[in-house]
Amino acid sequence: MVRWVGVCVAVMMAVTSVEAAPRRSLVLPLEGNAEPSLRTKLNLTVQKLARQAPDTKVTNGDTTFSETAAAVGCDPAAPECAETVRSTLGVDEVVWGTATWDNGKTNLVVYRATAKKPVRSSAVLLATQDTPEKAETALAPVFDDNAPLVTDPVITDPVVTDPVVVVPPPVVVPGYNNRKRNTGIIFATAGGVVLIIGLALWSNASSVQQDIDDSTPEEPDDFATLEGLESRAFKYAMAGNLMVASGLALGGYGAWVLYQDRKERRVVVTPQVTPTAATITVGGSW
Repeated sequence: MVRWVGVCVAVMMAVTSVEAAPRRSLVLPLEGNAEPSLRTKLNLTVQKLARQAPDTKVTNGDTTFSETAAAVGCDPAAPECAETVRSTLGVDEVVWGTATWDNGKTNLVVYRATAKKPVRSSAVLLATQDTPEKAETALAPVFDDNAPLVTDPVITDPVVTDPVVVVPPPVVVPGYNNRKRNTGIIFATAGGVVLIIGLALWSNASSVQQDIDDSTPEEPDDFATLEGLESRAFKYAMAGNLMVASGLALGGYGAWVLYQDRKERRVVVTPQVTPTAATITVGGSW
């Protein structure tokens, strides 16, 4: 009986611990063609709003939503992709958005996907002279579960003649072109072949030089033969030098191209570990 009471108490404590655990929110950096410095400031605004949500632990991601969606294998424009990203990363909610420069103003739209709830979103049109408070006011409903639900955001600005601007969906990451990788492989392979030929010529030069060192000319014909050997050794050595240098250059260029190609393919998602749970890290090269 005492043992069953202890088990029940342990289960109740575990349930209470899970219920008390803070909501894990991953805020991904804004994407779009707005200036990087402006997107950095707007990122800070979005992160500030996410931290204001009650019982929420916020982690800032390193990759955009489109990049993360490509890593987990879903279309960022598809409605179900947000849930795929959230569940794969093992967080309770994902926040992302776009900041697009258009006709002297910035179209800012932010989305928030929470487990078992519709995606919330809000948008605002920011002029150069606007303060961060305008963005905070417009985006606050995204982080308020009691606010009216908005799933199809529009950007409004009372100053312009046409106050409603429909925000396009996130841009899908295009398919990768393997031309750079193939070029690197060709140059690296050619460099290796040329280097092997150069080493073979060096070996021939060394063999001929050994024959020269072992010779003991006495007759005029012996000296003529020795002169021919020296000429052949010189040609082998010069050709070997040229081939080795060319092989190293070709192989080095090919390796550099392959390195650049690998950097462009790399996708990294920052891992998140809390006292109550561990998330899944998505990364690697494609």
